[in-house]
Amino acid sequence: MVEADSLVLEEGGSRLLDRLSFTLEEGRIYALCGVNGSGKTTLIRTLNSYFPHYGGSLRFNGKELSLCGRKEKEKLHAVLPQNIPVSSVSTSALFEHNAEAAAMLDEFSLSHLMKRNLASLSGGERVMVFLSLMLSRDALLYSFDESEANLDAKYRKLIEERMRKLAEEKKTVLASFHDINKALEISDELIVLSKGRLVFKGTPAMFISDDIGGRFFSLDLRRLTDEGGRQYSLFL
Repeated sequence: MVEADSLVLEEGGSRLLDRLSFTLEEGRIYALCGVNGSGKTTLIRTLNSYFPHYGGSLRFNGKELSLCGRKEKEKLHAVLPQNIPVSSVSTSALFEHNAEAAAMLDEFSLSHLMKRNLASLSGGERVMVFLSLMLSRDALLYSFDESEANLDAKYRKLIEERMRKLAEEKKTVLASFHDINKALEISDELIVLSKGRLVFKGTPAMFISDDIGGRFFSLDLRRLTDEGGRQYSLFL
């Protein structure tokens, strides 16, 4: 379980996260949403120890994150970053002494990428390489920072399947999205930030009933019916 209590982050005289309090439970997928500049990436980075000098409290299974050592943190969190580095290093060198990552890449039917360097890979291929590295770690919280952005349907499907599998394995999954409809489809709960503040946390049904899409994203809710007569909601 991850618990934030009045979590604050200030950088350069600006407050980027403003007194956030929430709980993330194991076995659930949380969609993190908000317009650009709302604090999504900042929160994910804080949860993954990029900013150790936060204010308030941030506990993983009851232990304050700032008090944990590097080795201990490796068992607490793992992140697939928004910007995947491009370099001339080979995938095989990146996976050296990491048989778990190599096995994961093979599970994705992408073992042929082992012979390539990162600079020669497509954006989606680089994401899958770093996803394999992330999944090779046995962590409590797995964060995905807009990992589906600019990916084709094949890679999006693989990432979404992996999120669900992690949740089934009683891991905690936090994934940021720009696509509200995709967030509603995938998540067990949504977390919405606005200007660094938490303005909503709840189920997809609560998100719809509270008109969060209209209030914070200027989206219109449409209630549609599919060919089988089943009704569903879509934000446009």
